Amino acid sequence: MDRILLPRPSSDQDETREPMDYISQLPDAMILHIFSFLTTTESIKTSVLSKRWRSTWTSNPYTFSLPVDKRPKRNSRNFIHFTEAFIDTVLSFWTTTKVKRLLFDVPFHASMQSSIDRLLQFAVRHNFEELSMTLSSGRSSSWPLTVYVLPHFLFRCTTLVSFHVICCCFPMTGAVNWSSLKILRIEFADFDDDAMMRLLSGSPVLESLELKFCQGFKHIRVESRALKELVIDSHGTRSLILEIWAPYLLKLRLVGNSVGAGFKVHEVSSLVEADLNFNLTYALDAFGRVHAHGDLVKGLLQRLHHVRKLVMGSWCLQVLSLMDARELLLPSLECRHLTFLIAADHKGVPRLAKILESSPCLEKLFLQLTCKHSSSWSLQNLGRPNFDAEEFWNSPKRRIYRRLTHVKIVDPGANLSEWEPALSMLKFLLQNTPSLDEIAINSANSNPSKAIDPRVLLEVARIILSHARCSPSAKVILKYPSQGCPSKRTRKS
Repeated sequence: MDRILLPRPSSDQDETREPMDYISQLPDAMILHIFSFLTTTESIKTSVLSKRWRSTWTSNPYTFSLPVDKRPKRNSRNFIHFTEAFIDTVLSFWTTTKVKRLLFDVPFHASMQSSIDRLLQFAVRHNFEELSMTLSSGRSSSWPLTVYVLPHFLFRCTTLVSFHVICCCFPMTGAVNWSSLKILRIEFADFDDDAMMRLLSGSPVLESLELKFCQGFKHIRVESRALKELVIDSHGTRSLILEIWAPYLLKLRLVGNSVGAGFKVHEVSSLVEADLNFNLTYALDAFGRVHAHGDLVKGLLQRLHHVRKLVMGSWCLQVLSLMDARELLLPSLECRHLTFLIAADHKGVPRLAKILESSPCLEKLFLQLTCKHSSSWSLQNLGRPNFDAEEFWNSPKRRIYRRLTHVKIVDPGANLSEWEPALSMLKFLLQNTPSLDEIAINSANSNPSKAIDPRVLLEVARIILSHARCSPSAKVILKYPSQGCPSKRTRKS
């Protein structure tokens, strides 16, 4: 970038002389770099800064974005006319030969289809690389429910690298040629298996695919070696099992609230990380569904037994906890890093221990607690839980975890009753893990308006720090936020 040497005014300079316009002396490269941080509307407003800036915004190669109006009346006819006029006017002034990204989040009306098409044609002609478009439908009687139909020419854009689309229709009638696409995120869309196959086969270098609140497809089959991450968030095909084949996939995330019958993983031999933090909305009290869901979770664990990093959500732990212990035969897991997201009632603790015992290679354990505050508990309640955690962990059946070195717990401000099962587990690990190096407890306040009572955490620290340790080098670290406390403290021993 060019250096700017600005003359220093001398002390005897005529004070009546017109001041120097420094902003007009900025080089084009610096001005365009400034534009890379601005929306199109903000870039246009810079035309009032000086004569030189009057038309500089028209050569902005970085971003074209539609103005976002979040006011309640944005679904009016005036907004439609304004959006259409903005697109037509700005495009008529634009002079740059390339636009890197196109961004917009606006309500959609059927009359806007042609204007949005022109905007996308402009972006394609200017070799854009990033597209993020949200075209939400109106909900009022004066704003009919419509969905924007993606134009066919967009599916043949070979310069597109990143595509994030929300609330649009995919008319998959022809071939897809996204030869440069690496990141694809689709939300609130409906397409079948054939459309899914066209999308995947037409994206040979795709590295990351995220599908959120999407429905209609039953299979995801990925043969490409390029795809590294697949995220299925809140799959919406009711009563159907989503089946996945991805032999070269490295990271799989099944998350959110799904209304389908679950997931079935076939070939994921290269997988390194797996996240099973999903929830099926069917009730768990039906006898048949308990067994079906139990078989689903066990089947996933069998297919994912080789992953190095595994996340288990509270729903999966709850499903396993409802199964008869004689039916719960888990495979030997090879994970080194294991994360549990567990609910306040700790009903999944016995199955959590079962998974730990099935993980002989475990090195790092992470627990994310959720809590339900209860005013009926005080310091005197510690040691009298409904669930006899002490007896459970002190059972002779419990295995010693010889490779475990690090344990971390994130606590959103639990009371003492919710801490008891975790405390019992921590004491067991301190006393029976010879390689343990560190137990870290990080208290993150889930309710910023209410300060965390430091007495609970200090009592937790006192109990843990006073407990016997199998590893002489084991450290216990306690961190809690300073809000509402006398000072931010870290207890370490």
